[in-house]
Amino acid sequence: MAKTVYLAPLEGLADAPMREVLCRHGHYDRCYSEFLRVTDLVMPEKTMIREVPEFNTGCKTADGTPIGIQFLGDNKDTISKSALKAYNLGARFIDMNFGCPSRFVHHGGAMLLKEPELMHSIVSELRQTLPDDCSLSVKVRLGFSDQSEAPEIIRSIAIDGVSEITVHCRTRKGLYRDDALNWSALKDLHEIAGRVKLIANGNINSYEDSLLCQQQTLCDSFMCGRGAFSVPNLGAVIKDKAKPYSLSQILKTDIEVIETFSKTDRTQKVVMDRAKQFLGYARAHRIELKPFFLVFCRCQNIKEGLELLEEKIKSEEQNESWNN
Repeated sequence: MAKTVYLAPLEGLADAPMREVLCRHGHYDRCYSEFLRVTDLVMPEKTMIREVPEFNTGCKTADGTPIGIQFLGDNKDTISKSALKAYNLGARFIDMNFGCPSRFVHHGGAMLLKEPELMHSIVSELRQTLPDDCSLSVKVRLGFSDQSEAPEIIRSIAIDGVSEITVHCRTRKGLYRDDALNWSALKDLHEIAGRVKLIANGNINSYEDSLLCQQQTLCDSFMCGRGAFSVPNLGAVIKDKAKPYSLSQILKTDIEVIETFSKTDRTQKVVMDRAKQFLGYARAHRIELKPFFLVFCRCQNIKEGLELLEEKIKSEEQNESWNN
């Protein structure tokens, strides 16, 4: 059975320039915007376009990957009206975030997992407001403090007209800890979800991970997050069993990060901070990059950063040719 792979919203990591780079290499079926936080005011179109410039390109990234627009908040009226504005701007995939575990999100994101009735109300209002040709999906966790909460959570949002529910296989209490991950808890939720498709999320960073996750969750669709930095072609790896990028290819991708961010109005410091951020997440799974990362973090400008990357790429390509 063919697999589907999405790039996660990745708040604070995957803004538009980073999405452009990750999708160019990732071969994802869809990506998502960082969440648009809606308060008691309807979000202006100008703000949406600033946060999600893909509205100007048919709601697709430069390589053609469709983008879903994700919202976060607790006011069903303003969320629904904001989502309708996004639809009128071209969005055809709307996602509601009940999964963000940030302690800075006081009454939104995963905090609402404690209030299934409110989640149901928000999702129902969204579905009633959006036209039929706009897909609506929801992102949740297994629970707020315990995975025994999962059935009630799924039951509250698996309403007619919701196409997909992405389940991050940890509770809010579990944050992103490895020991809190439980793919197998998703298996018994399919019956509760009924016709709504479940998407597995959480530490799916390789082809082998996808096979094990599929076995334990019975899902054939996955959402990947931070693993996209250490394996920039992760979607192709999972779907087509492509060979994961080598160290030299990862470093070349970081050059693209610098080049892509340099085309925006970001300062030189911000450009280098994002290049360091990319490499920092890449070395989390490719520990061979750690010594170079420590050196790279000390560089102060784009010219120096590019020179360091190019020198390291030459060294790695030489090593790779010897090993092959």
